[in-house]
Amino acid sequence: MVYKRFHGSLSAKLAWKDLKNEPILSLCLVLGIVAVLAPLIVIAGLRSGVLTSVRQTLLEDPHAREIVNISNRSFTDQSLKQLASRKDVEFLAPRTRTLAASLFMEKPGDLGSGRHIMLIPTEKGDPLLQNIHPFIDSNQQIILSDSAANHLHVKKGDEVTAYLNRILHGEKQQVQFSLKIIGVAPASITDQDSAYVTLPLAVGIENYQDGIKDWPSELKNLSVPPQTVYSGFRLYTHNLSELPALDADLRKSGIDIVSRAGDVEGLLSLDQRLSLLFICVASLGGVGLCISLGAGLWANTERKRKSLALLRFNGFSALDLILFPMLQAIILSLSGAVVALGAAFGAGQLINILFSSVLPQGHSLFLLNNWIIFGALGLTVAGGIIVSLLSGNRAAKIQPWEGVTAL
Repeated sequence: MVYKRFHGSLSAKLAWKDLKNEPILSLCLVLGIVAVLAPLIVIAGLRSGVLTSVRQTLLEDPHAREIVNISNRSFTDQSLKQLASRKDVEFLAPRTRTLAASLFMEKPGDLGSGRHIMLIPTEKGDPLLQNIHPFIDSNQQIILSDSAANHLHVKKGDEVTAYLNRILHGEKQQVQFSLKIIGVAPASITDQDSAYVTLPLAVGIENYQDGIKDWPSELKNLSVPPQTVYSGFRLYTHNLSELPALDADLRKSGIDIVSRAGDVEGLLSLDQRLSLLFICVASLGGVGLCISLGAGLWANTERKRKSLALLRFNGFSALDLILFPMLQAIILSLSGAVVALGAAFGAGQLINILFSSVLPQGHSLFLLNNWIIFGALGLTVAGGIIVSLLSGNRAAKIQPWEGVTAL
């Protein structure tokens, strides 16, 4: 009689029927996996939720990726363009001298309610104003801060009268012009009385106060002269992880700056520490899971030693016997991982409900993302396959004659 050397399909059927014929034992092995894996998934979900919540809080703050120099220096247009061309810089806007970066504004017909408003140059792509539409497209348009709009008693669509003064050759001079408010920046962006304006308007105001140029008849005639020197800048990185390195580079070059690099480094440090803690706990749990499953498969192989020998006597190869516990390990580990994910998800939702009153709206303490789900499934099945090789190797050494003597 000629026997096939490999019976993969038959081995799979026998492995499945063997588990079905011993439901109590199979259930105990699955529950053992769940008991170890579910707490690990809960810990991973808590780590993911905490980090995501902290990261989301920083990302919701438009200043989280911002770097601003705090002392007036001379920056050429070329040096700022070179800084803006860095791969870790998303946006850069020059700033004019602090003393020249303000303008007295008041609402027409509401005399006495005016005040000095700080001017902040901006342009399209400004991360601070990304939610404001339409954006500034002319020198006459401005975006007021919420504080400034309240103090001036104006709103979007209104106009304000601006007064610009200077003393030239001992003579006091003043010009006035109208500016249209096309948007109001929320208080979350800034709590100062400020107005976001075009760079030509900010530079034109500085040059007029310095006596370099006279005021043009129309605002559209304002432009940035070549070789303009700026006193500062504000810039934004693409993501939070780039902020500490850029902050360090600018400080090394002697530029006094202020940023949230400390908060970001704290977040990155927290991420590393929680990752290390999770790896340690997961390693211990994983070893326990593998020992539990491996011991169960080994014991099952020993109990069925005579039955496996008969299979070997009837033409099953050593590979078929290795495949037998391996398929059982895949079924048990996959079943345990699915049940563990369900149990962890239920526990995580309970945690979110219990802590919902102390968390910001839209934030979760427990977050079960795709990485955790597929990681739990993949690693559990991989661990099951690895430990099954031990019992599979044991089964492969069973000789056909052992089944004959058992008869």
